[in-house]
Amino acid sequence: MRVKRYQFNSIPFVSITDENDCPASVYATAYLSTQFGGAFNTQLRKAQELLFVLHYFAQRKIDLADRVLSGTFISQREYLQFHTASASKKNNEPSTPTSTVPYVSSKTMRNALSANARQLVRVSNETQQGRLRRLRNYLEFLFQEFHDSFSVSLIVSERYEKLYSQIRLDEESLSSNVPQRVANITDSVISDQDFVRLLEMILPSSENNPFKGSKIRNYLIVSVLAQSGIRRGALAKLKISDLQFYGSFDQIKVYRSDIDYDDHRLEKPKQKTKSHIAIISPYLMGQIKYYINHVRSEIPGTEQHDFIFVSEKGSRGTLGMPLSLKSINMIFKRLSESLKLHVHPHLLRHKWNETFDKKGAELKIDYRLLEDARKYAMGWSANTSMNQIYNEKRIAERAIAISAAHQKRVDQKND
Repeated sequence: MRVKRYQFNSIPFVSITDENDCPASVYATAYLSTQFGGAFNTQLRKAQELLFVLHYFAQRKIDLADRVLSGTFISQREYLQFHTASASKKNNEPSTPTSTVPYVSSKTMRNALSANARQLVRVSNETQQGRLRRLRNYLEFLFQEFHDSFSVSLIVSERYEKLYSQIRLDEESLSSNVPQRVANITDSVISDQDFVRLLEMILPSSENNPFKGSKIRNYLIVSVLAQSGIRRGALAKLKISDLQFYGSFDQIKVYRSDIDYDDHRLEKPKQKTKSHIAIISPYLMGQIKYYINHVRSEIPGTEQHDFIFVSEKGSRGTLGMPLSLKSINMIFKRLSESLKLHVHPHLLRHKWNETFDKKGAELKIDYRLLEDARKYAMGWSANTSMNQIYNEKRIAERAIAISAAHQKRVDQKND
């Protein structure tokens, strides 16, 4: 079994197919096609989680649809075995030793080696939680398909509720079971020095620029993300008509939209948050206009659509087509290799927020107004808690400053 991506009428879909490229399960296909909307990446992740679930139980000759239809579901032992397997990076196939481990006489050392080996093959809590959630959601889907809530027997109903509740509790325990560490509040997602290095490297005229071609386009991509704080998906779906080439010459319209039939990308980018106006410098806006008029316009195929950033190579017939999300990731991968530092599109969104805090402090803007402005600029709803990440950092910084001032007064008295 494998996850297959395809599109119909410009709408992307995912399916789980067998070795003959046919749907592996009609119920899985129905579940994937009716349960999810939103970003294609989210649909793909959930399909991969369901693939893990189906593959695991298929290896053990367990048909989940038949089990739910019969009302037997899965036993406590079968679920616990799946729970254990869901934490492992290894394939569900029975493991076969590939090397001989020398015998260690010390029991303490053997225990330590065993514990370390288990930890090395363990997935993150988030990954395991997703696998458990997919099992629970799929069982819920099958239960609703096969059983009428008004006529289902009490025994079957109680059996289902018990299993459902157990999986739900295990999911919640993984949410709270995160690594505990004390973070240095002065740490930045990327230091100012490295950030300047990144901005210098991406300049088309820089000797350190790692790209042989598409230098202007790549410079604009990094610069727009850094100055506006928008997401990778919002950047990939930007159109010429979204840019304000008049008035203040600094505004970009960022909005959510339905299926765009002009977008033939399989993995269609989407704006996850609310519609808003993003701000960039008039100088950068002028650079984008130059790119559109003198670079993009010379690339065959760009007359077919309005998307700003396009493929400038003809590989796989993509010349002039809207740039894919994977291609944007590859730009940052190349920059990471040259910087010897991992950078990615979302990192620039976090850096934007850090810069936003500093500018707000310099201008002495009331923190409530500052947070309202941040929520709008990020496209967050008014009742979001996302801004708490940055609030906690600012509060901690103030606590450190107050503690230092208090300690200074204490030291002066002692002197």
